[in-house]
Amino acid sequence: MKKIPLIFLLSAAFLLLSCGGSEAAADIPECSEKLLFPCTDAVRGFVWSEKAAHQKNWDEAVFYCENLEEGGVNNWRLPNIDELRTLIQDCYGTVTGSECRVSEEAGCLSYDSCWSKFCYCEFDEEKEYSKFSDSGGFWSSSLSGTEGAWYINFSDAKILDDPKENSYSVRCVSD
Repeated sequence: MKKIPLIFLLSAAFLLLSCGGSEAAADIPECSEKLLFPCTDAVRGFVWSEKAAHQKNWDEAVFYCENLEEGGVNNWRLPNIDELRTLIQDCYGTVTGSECRVSEEAGCLSYDSCWSKFCYCEFDEEKEYSKFSDSGGFWSSSLSGTEGAWYINFSDAKILDDPKENSYSVRCVSD
């Protein structure tokens, strides 16, 4: 009778160790000035991928993220506009939770109702508005109407919507 509990404990320990998650995901470094990808945003808990090698239209961007395997992570997705806004720096109006009302979390995704003068900063060569030194447009998963989606142009931290057939850069996120 004493062998059954020991076998049970050994089996349970094996299952916990073998099914407890991805070791590779646990070894992902924090996002820092070195910018090694994938990396973890320690404040929000997001894991960010390397920027895709080529620009993509919105449908291609969604497909790319859903099929990406990078750094032992395979549950990537295209970030929503709120998540993508967490990568903005040095532009108070457009960081997550600021004056710009465009937000999937708040249910405000209509250009006419949500976009305002607070949704961008003036272009400044001296400023870098992306925490990852990105420039140009990056797609979000947040839709704008039936034919468009929101994106951020990190050259001026501008939050905009555009038809989904246009091409922008892609960076994926995982929780």
